[in-house]
Amino acid sequence: MILPEGIREDLDVGLKELAGKYGVSIVVIPGANWNDDLTPWPAEGVFKKTKPFGGQATSFLDKLTNEIIPEIEKTLGMVDPERTIMGVSLSGLFAVWAGINTDTFINIISISGSLWYDGFVEWMNEHAPSSQIKKVCMLLGEKEKNVKDKRMATVEERTLAAANIMKSKSHATVTFELVEGTHFSPILPRLERAFEVVCER
Repeated sequence: MILPEGIREDLDVGLKELAGKYGVSIVVIPGANWNDDLTPWPAEGVFKKTKPFGGQATSFLDKLTNEIIPEIEKTLGMVDPERTIMGVSLSGLFAVWAGINTDTFINIISISGSLWYDGFVEWMNEHAPSSQIKKVCMLLGEKEKNVKDKRMATVEERTLAAANIMKSKSHATVTFELVEGTHFSPILPRLERAFEVVCER
């Protein structure tokens, strides 16, 4: 789970409850450079005076899969676990991108994913998801498209397009849902719904 820094502490109790309810281990991965590590290629920033996106996702994915995850699983004593990658906003974009670029994960959760990102849906059309992917869950606030920025305003149509690409190019069960609220708020009900989707047998 890769979360925006501002919401990690607020979710501490809620995440522990979810872990117990669904019988999973939840690990929050800190330390990502949000605008650089989670974006697949460079692009302009979305707001005035903000720096461009760095497009360093390949390097971060390599570190995640070859260093961070093995160390976590060794510490927790895990053997051949079923891994789910979950992200919010830009890390939701990264989660989908990672599910196409590695066989590490079985499930993908993208909450309010930044799938409006320049060229991303077009890129998905040219690439197949990992054959390991079993479930994909994409949740988006029903008000997220109501923003002034023209790029971000395409998030609903582009997330739906991404979900349809996943359906057509994989054998995964793909869930796309519009839920109450704005950009990843309220977050806890979305996390709960995402766990329901990927943990359902």
